[in-house]
Amino acid sequence: MFVQRTGLYYPYVHFRDPAWIKAAALYLPGVARVVPEGFHVSDPDHVRVLRDDLDFIQNIDPADAVEAASRHLLRLVDERGEEVRSRFGVHGTGGPDAMDVVNAEPSPPGTPAPVGNRERFFSPRGRPLAGLYPGEMSPELRDTLFGTGLAVRRVRNAVSHDAHHAWVGMDPALAWVYKCALTAELAGRTAFLPVTDQEAAHTAIDPWDAERMAAVLLGGAPAPVGTGDLAGRVGVLSVRCVLPARLAGVPAEKIVELRKKYEPEFFAYMDAIARTTADLREELAGIRSRQALDLYVRQAVHKDFEVELVKLREAMKGVGLQTITTSVSTTFDTPTSAALASGLFGTVGGTVAGSAAGIVAGVGATAVGILGGARRQRDAALAASPVSFLLRIERGLKPTTAVSRIGRALRRSAGASV
Repeated sequence: MFVQRTGLYYPYVHFRDPAWIKAAALYLPGVARVVPEGFHVSDPDHVRVLRDDLDFIQNIDPADAVEAASRHLLRLVDERGEEVRSRFGVHGTGGPDAMDVVNAEPSPPGTPAPVGNRERFFSPRGRPLAGLYPGEMSPELRDTLFGTGLAVRRVRNAVSHDAHHAWVGMDPALAWVYKCALTAELAGRTAFLPVTDQEAAHTAIDPWDAERMAAVLLGGAPAPVGTGDLAGRVGVLSVRCVLPARLAGVPAEKIVELRKKYEPEFFAYMDAIARTTADLREELAGIRSRQALDLYVRQAVHKDFEVELVKLREAMKGVGLQTITTSVSTTFDTPTSAALASGLFGTVGGTVAGSAAGIVAGVGATAVGILGGARRQRDAALAASPVSFLLRIERGLKPTTAVSRIGRALRRSAGASV
């Protein structure tokens, strides 16, 4: 039996990419996000739909992991404080208790600073400051950061438009490393799978201790390539095979409908992701090249999902579904075109309409005959395939045309909707 792992979103509370969260709802059973006690969440409509109608999004308080994550950063400051302060200390004219604006987000070292007006407080390199919610760290860590010049108190966050809480303002890279450590500690306590919509942040996997923080912030021996996030990589790569180009514009209600209507196939697909992930983790243990790891993951997704999806598409064509759609398209247009060409549309419009209805009914009767036998073949092919849910996504999210709507109605009447 494979465990369906809930995703743990990081490094932010609010999801930044609408397309990402919609795609995640198609390959993860659910997503938890780190919401400290007292933090105000403000979700857009598509997130509310996934949260309320699908129960896909849950809030989790990081309190149980805060002490452990704080100890890692405290140790780093204790052992290499001068180096950390020289690179990530806060410099300004108002003192450590000044009230000012947080105007950046946690971001990996080396990320360019956003263009905009700098506030009075900034890092040595002139980067704006990122904000951490006070409940995300221990009181001891907060006091240490304030006392050593690595953080200042702020009361307004220009990024999240929050003017109601005090924020801990610090260099974005230092804030990002701490968020990764907090996520890793929380994941270890919950068995959740860290996931993110930030390309550069795919490293909150495996232990984040003072040594790893130092290596990322100050340089040093690179950490071994982690394989803890393989399930997320396999999931997102496999579902990309069938997603429309403009997923951000697809209503979240469509995602909810697919998940609820085809729940058994969704969980079979989850099992397929877990099997592929388990095989990869066993075979790639100890690998140190991220480029090689990505190559192996892509090869596995191609073999286990893309090839299987091609086979399933062919199986669906083999039971007559494509033929019925084509016959509706060809036959339905003929009488209407002929009537218009003969100039008799005004006098025989009723007859034409009646003929069209009769043709649709006739095709419907034919479809019942053809699809009645095909339904058993279709059900057997779908049940046997680990990627049938991907086919549901491909067809469920594809823009509909008049012809495809007619064809789908006929298939429904025959009990063979795909």
